[in-house]
Amino acid sequence: MILNIKILKGARIYLRSMTEKDATLVYASWLNDLEVNKFLATKSATVVELLDYIDKKNKQTDALCLGIFLENSNQHIGTVKLEPIDRLNKKATIAIMIGDKDSWGKGFAIEAMQILIDYAFNDLKLEEINLGVLVQNINAIKAYNKFGFKEVRRELGSVKYPNGVFDQLWMVYKKI
Repeated sequence: MILNIKILKGARIYLRSMTEKDATLVYASWLNDLEVNKFLATKSATVVELLDYIDKKNKQTDALCLGIFLENSNQHIGTVKLEPIDRLNKKATIAIMIGDKDSWGKGFAIEAMQILIDYAFNDLKLEEINLGVLVQNINAIKAYNKFGFKEVRRELGSVKYPNGVFDQLWMVYKKI
């Protein structure tokens, strides 16, 4: 089943399925920014590549990729996704990017994760959310710990990017 979300609302942001209109130069600029993509697998993107990515994600049955938008201005500030969604084992992996640097440090990532995890537990009937984070991404790890994610394993030297080899930390959040 393909998941298409109209709107999931939070206090200050909302999440919605991405469309071709969201494949903008601004979105591409986030992925081309060395500070934004420092801990991301994607190190560059064009608008054409974003169009293809959005189309591909919207057609996948095991993925849900949503844009993060400010409630008061409708400004696109990032993305959050569940992929892969394993319905049989009732779990999924979450990933988030706040690309708009003016929106960093304001709690939008945690709010977006809370909205999507609530949807995953209540509507998709999942019971576990996993995430992978580079050990060097200290601020993200602090936020994930604060949210309630627990470390389950470390994979030494498992991530190879053009700027180096990194250790991956895997964390889990379970439905209570």
